[in-house]
Amino acid sequence: MRATSKEYAAALFSLARETRSEKETLEELRFIESVFEDAPDYAAFLAAPAIPKSERLGSLQQAFENSLSEYVMSFLSLLCEQGGAPILGECAAEYERLYNQSAGLARAEVVSAVALSDDQKQRLRAKLEKLSGRKLNIRWKTDPSLLGGVTVDIEGLRIDGSLRTKLKNVRKVIGE
Repeated sequence: MRATSKEYAAALFSLARETRSEKETLEELRFIESVFEDAPDYAAFLAAPAIPKSERLGSLQQAFENSLSEYVMSFLSLLCEQGGAPILGECAAEYERLYNQSAGLARAEVVSAVALSDDQKQRLRAKLEKLSGRKLNIRWKTDPSLLGGVTVDIEGLRIDGSLRTKLKNVRKVIGE
């Protein structure tokens, strides 16, 4: 991770702490990341030095002005002005690390083949927190290529309960 992304994230986290909006800021950063994942051309547009800053900033303003808090919008604009749009993911990851550390949480990612209901998420969270012995800050994702089941990553501990992996294991046994 670049020192620049750590500095940006630390500054944003400090500001969020002052305004007591740490969790909301994290949620907004995740929202921006999802937009960039869904529209990678847009992220490339924001980073393109050949496009005038005023045009890139105007596009940002138009896209996010009603979706983001003033501070996160300013942060995103600053990144764009400095050509830092490509490091948004690193900034968000560092911000999340700072948030988790401050709140005494462990970072977890749960990927399921289909979207989980709120009840399923709540039950899975309770089981994972009991298993890990820690409160978790969970990022929920879907990946249809899993075919079924879930994969869980809790700070390096990986639990793979996906149907895709089970089928691979069956193929290995049959092939031997």
